[in-house]
Amino acid sequence: MEEKKEKILVCLSSAPSNERIIRTAARMAAGDGSELLALFVETPEHSSLGAADKARLQENMEAAARLGAQIETVSGDDVPFQIAEYARLSGIGRIVIGQSDFPGRKFFPKPSLTDTLVRYIPDAEVHVIPDGKRRAAYRRPAGSIPGLRQVGIDVAVTLAVLAAATLLGTLFDRLGFTNSNIMMAYLLGVLLISTLTSHRSYSLAAAIASVFLFNYFFVQPRFTLNAYEVGYPVTFVVMFLTAWITGTLAIRLKSTAAQAARTAYRTKIISDTDQMLAKGKTREEILAVCGEQLGKLLSQPFAILEAEAGAYRTVLLSESCEGFDADTQRETLDRVLERNESAASADWRYFPMHVGENTYAIVGVDIRRQALEAAEHSILLSVLGECALALENEKNAREKEEAAVLVENERLRSTMLRTISHDLRTPLTSISGNASNLLTEGGCFDEETRKGLYRDIYEDAMWLINLVENLLASTRLENDKTNLKLSTELLEDILTEAVQHIRPAEQKQTILLDPVPELLLVHCDARLVVQVLVNLIDNAIKYSPPDSTIRIAASRQGDMALVTVADDGYGIPAGEQEKIFDMFYVGDSKPSDGRRSIGLGLALCKAIVTAHGGRIWVSDNEPRGAVFSFTLPTEEVPLHG
Repeated sequence: MEEKKEKILVCLSSAPSNERIIRTAARMAAGDGSELLALFVETPEHSSLGAADKARLQENMEAAARLGAQIETVSGDDVPFQIAEYARLSGIGRIVIGQSDFPGRKFFPKPSLTDTLVRYIPDAEVHVIPDGKRRAAYRRPAGSIPGLRQVGIDVAVTLAVLAAATLLGTLFDRLGFTNSNIMMAYLLGVLLISTLTSHRSYSLAAAIASVFLFNYFFVQPRFTLNAYEVGYPVTFVVMFLTAWITGTLAIRLKSTAAQAARTAYRTKIISDTDQMLAKGKTREEILAVCGEQLGKLLSQPFAILEAEAGAYRTVLLSESCEGFDADTQRETLDRVLERNESAASADWRYFPMHVGENTYAIVGVDIRRQALEAAEHSILLSVLGECALALENEKNAREKEEAAVLVENERLRSTMLRTISHDLRTPLTSISGNASNLLTEGGCFDEETRKGLYRDIYEDAMWLINLVENLLASTRLENDKTNLKLSTELLEDILTEAVQHIRPAEQKQTILLDPVPELLLVHCDARLVVQVLVNLIDNAIKYSPPDSTIRIAASRQGDMALVTVADDGYGIPAGEQEKIFDMFYVGDSKPSDGRRSIGLGLALCKAIVTAHGGRIWVSDNEPRGAVFSFTLPTEEVPLHG
């Protein structure tokens, strides 16, 4: 039984020294053969990170991926708890984190990350990598300053809600309600402000303002900030704390709900990707699914490219992607293709869609206006990984199918050589024997005997010519080298020409050509259709007794022309009717002339009719015999008066 690997968890952040921490963890994992996992905890404050911090975080995640780490992302506002829960659920025994030597808060200091982790998971080893070398270059971001428009909206909402709470309190006061009811109006106002505004500072300001407004408007003496009763200061403190705690909880609930919604949406993208890829059969369909899912995930423009013969071909561009030119990005694209890892130019970041050393496509994301979020980066890699696996499976299936075709072609080639070498001996032996008899003993034969020998030589030679023509036509059709010379032809003329090609010496049966009931034009290659009819008529002659009748007819069937060749010969057993169009298939029926078929004529007929977009089949003729039917597309010629 294989021994289970120990796991090492390294925590990701946007700190400049985080790459050094990742490398330290990677060396630890390589030293004892442990599995390395890299975890990023997405907090509500993450969305307010600056562009430089987001870019640095993404670089740290890519560095972890290059060092063989499995990237994971979780969401929550309590970072130590999220790390501890992930470590506990994943069975991680060692955790590697960074430790800054910045001075903490002097008043009410928070427990360090290390202390909190040890308290949450006392059985785990926590390795702390000092972060002191970078303290002058980096400060943990406290959040970006919101735009003036958003500030104006939040201030207006705060003032409007406080005014509404004051008006509601005035109504309560006139209705004779107690001050505790009025306090509830202000608490409700703080709760609304914390829900409707974008930062917790507004709920703090609203809590403080609520205390002063309540004191000013509703506490004796009114319209002053004084209070006569001794207990009112305690009431103000309780009111402030209640408002502040209520607002903080509402903000936390709002952030948690937003994070949960984002997580659910990203999870749905991955789930939908799996389901959609399961339906994609071709390379184009898989790349289309990739583009559709990336469009749902990313707010940035993106492009999907393929590398072909040293050139990059743009397969798909997002709607907002304008003016993208792969040639200007060639240096970065070459680096991605060579190293099988992501790389960035000044404006774009590129990700390989690869499995092992095989890169199937490259996805470029425009980072000029907005850098990738850490969670977007993680989900993006997951989607690209799923698409790369689908492309790998499609490639393997295609190669397997091509190998099967090659094997089948080789089998057919071997069968053809064996069959031809066997079946050519009989007519060639007959021709050479009859010719030898004529050369050596021709003067001793009477006129009738000599004519019989000449006829046998002629028939055997024509049989060989027919065989060679069918072989050549079959080879051209199989290799797609036959270009159909399509034209508009009168179907009755084609039928008449085919009947004229039947050799008089073989017309031991009666061949009837029914008149075509209307002017029926078909869009076809007349030479090949004549060959189909000749093969079908020869086949009917071969498998019918001399006194039988062969009837040829044509009619319109919707937008197709239906042609039938019916005989009253020996017929075809039901079990063979689907097989007789297969190449080299020979049924059990005995031909009337005793000459064995090699199974090419009907296979050629099927190939020609299919190439025209028609269909060919065989059915029983009542009371006996067989009916071969095939269809051809009709053509209408406009008449101009």
